[in-house]
Amino acid sequence: MKQMTTQELDSLCRNGTAIDSQGGYPCVVIHPDQTITKIWAIKKRFFSSNTLSHYATRFVNNAARLAALGIRVPEILEHAKVENSHIRVVKYKSLPGKSMRELLKEDPDQVDIPDLCRFIFSLHELGILYRSIHLGNIIQTAPGEYGLIDFTDVKFYNKPVPLLRRAANLAFPLRYDKDAKRIKKAKLPKILKSYLALLKLDKAHKKEFKQHFKHYKKR
Repeated sequence: MKQMTTQELDSLCRNGTAIDSQGGYPCVVIHPDQTITKIWAIKKRFFSSNTLSHYATRFVNNAARLAALGIRVPEILEHAKVENSHIRVVKYKSLPGKSMRELLKEDPDQVDIPDLCRFIFSLHELGILYRSIHLGNIIQTAPGEYGLIDFTDVKFYNKPVPLLRRAANLAFPLRYDKDAKRIKKAKLPKILKSYLALLKLDKAHKKEFKQHFKHYKKR
């Protein structure tokens, strides 16, 4: 982790388009060269510099671990601590392509739900529980190819993800009402059905999976 001056951070923030803000700084800055700066500058009770450092470090470490498992993620360019502050900064290359949410909104014919479910299934088989899973965080880098962004919250198993955790994870994208309605309006295949086609479950386990999926979809 390198040291960054406040002036260098301010220069980064000015050189791009800011998205959202916390603690007096933008959370994300998109630069003209398509690199992205992510800033952790939360000022809340019970948050410490160690907590913030952990967020930034986890982001960087998860990027390396996902890439080692063959998952497309942005390339990390810089990991820094702003001197004499609680602020942590990570700069990285943007992942080429469009999010599934963008495609669903702009051109739903380009959304292949069974193929998307194969990608999610492959994550689960690799022992990756991507807790930030939603259609805005899955990028289609090319037809049939996907990558992830915003991967601070990932749990890695040393075996395939347990069945019921898969059901809860799979249900999460459908808790975003606009995404669920667009999938339905476009008459795309159902996510649950497409995923279950990849799992070889007996009748009892399939019923349990469906019940767990529906429970988490409503939460």
